[in-house]
Amino acid sequence: MKHGYSRIYCACLLAAAFAAAASRPACAQQRAGGDYALEASVIDNGGGGWLNGGEYASRGAIGQPMAPATQGKGGKYTSRTGFYNPPHLTYQKGLSSSLTLDNGAASLSMPANAVTDRETFEIGINRKDLHQDFIVDPAKVEEATRKMVASEGAWAQFFENDLTEAYIFDEQSLTTDPLTASGVLSLRYRDANNDGFLDNTSPPVKVDTLNAWALDEKVKLWVKLPAMGLDKENKTITVNFRGPGVYTMLGAADDNVKDVKPYPVPFRPFGPDAGLGNGKTGTEASGILFGNLPDKGEISIYTLDGQLVKKIDIASSLEAATVGWQVRWLVKNDSGARVASGVYIWRAVSGSHSKTGKLMIIW
Repeated sequence: MKHGYSRIYCACLLAAAFAAAASRPACAQQRAGGDYALEASVIDNGGGGWLNGGEYASRGAIGQPMAPATQGKGGKYTSRTGFYNPPHLTYQKGLSSSLTLDNGAASLSMPANAVTDRETFEIGINRKDLHQDFIVDPAKVEEATRKMVASEGAWAQFFENDLTEAYIFDEQSLTTDPLTASGVLSLRYRDANNDGFLDNTSPPVKVDTLNAWALDEKVKLWVKLPAMGLDKENKTITVNFRGPGVYTMLGAADDNVKDVKPYPVPFRPFGPDAGLGNGKTGTEASGILFGNLPDKGEISIYTLDGQLVKKIDIASSLEAATVGWQVRWLVKNDSGARVASGVYIWRAVSGSHSKTGKLMIIW
């Protein structure tokens, strides 16, 4: 609870500084609090206009979105480490509220009257990569994640910097109550090279398997939230925000086989178009590649009369491709001997899903 009270104390300082500045005429001196400085005073222009004062700008009344669509009279507001960090501002229950981290990793917005048991309140967002202590007991997070990985496998691994804690409080106390009306929470995932996989994951976690999860502190479990949308352009996942707590993104093993495809087909490593690349028929050293794979399962090669030629475990055979991941078959049987020219059947199986196709080999 000590973290909550420290935030409440900071909030009171901010509210006092804001109120004092708003009531005084502009002056040359600065109102300072730790590393935070309010230059001159904040002038209410009236009529929903800009409140402006040096480094700080806020539109309309308290509780409106903090960031302007274009730069306002008071410049750009910056959260400065030392006065209050992670950021939070005071809102009124009858007005909509929004807060976004400077790095865009998380943003939260709530409709009017989402918090009805207090006239004014604070919203805070904390992330592990901000290096600030969480209110929640970290042992609860670790236990919930251990259960998830034991159930779903390493694809549901937990990444500490993806943890996001949202909290609501006033000068009296923190609240853990659900909201009266749901808000919207957006979390940004990491895919710097746009390959469709989360950065630095092993086994590779596909972006398409991502879900947002909330921590149930009582039973120490992650609870999946219904997704409102996955935005690959902005690399965000958006969900309903139902109340204070800890949120994260977790992946899952992908068992989709509908897009599995071998190439090149036909495989003709000594033909006139032998080589690598579009329109080429492959080389003996490169073999036949299977792309668009699930995370686990098997690829089996059969003769036309059903004799098993080769079985490949997908999870242990994945290798990086130009985009995504692939599995390589060197066109040899389980004994290591090169297979004969002819038509073969391939079958990809993952979980309860399977796909079958044909390929041709010409030496």
